[in-house]
Amino acid sequence: MVESRKLKISEKEKDLTQRTQRTQRTQSSQRPQRRGKKRTAMISLVSEYTDGKGRHARGWLFWDAECRFCTRFARWLAPYLERRGMALAPLQDPRVGALLGMSRDDLMMEMRLLLSDGSQYGGADAAVALAREIWWGRPLLWISKIPGMMEVLRKGYRWVAAQRSCAAEACPADQARQRT
Repeated sequence: MVESRKLKISEKEKDLTQRTQRTQRTQSSQRPQRRGKKRTAMISLVSEYTDGKGRHARGWLFWDAECRFCTRFARWLAPYLERRGMALAPLQDPRVGALLGMSRDDLMMEMRLLLSDGSQYGGADAAVALAREIWWGRPLLWISKIPGMMEVLRKGYRWVAAQRSCAAEACPADQARQRT
């Protein structure tokens, strides 16, 4: 009789442990969201753009790796974006043009941002979209909402992009600018 009680108790403990583990697993997969944070889907660019690492990201920022200014900016921004589930990659990778459906000349004109919902932004529009992701970038977002300011931001971005220099012998950005 004592043994049957022990068996029943151990079965109950085992059952309770299993239920607790199941509950913990389901709760970890259904963690409550932070207030004010919108939960977005993750995109995997494994088949299109990664080197087999199986990287999943909510978005990708593509920058000109031959531009010293762009590279410094991307390195500085990388930790902030990675904490938010976003990844960075150079525009020079041939897979990027295929992924974004753009020619190399068009790609080299400005940084590009690809989000998990498939939306693409370039230049100042990409900077404003990035500002939505980082709390200290919000002032740029607010400024962009003022009528006429988005065009000012775009012209400012184009001016900065025109002033940049490349480490490459023949800068693709210079060549693209000469054609336009």
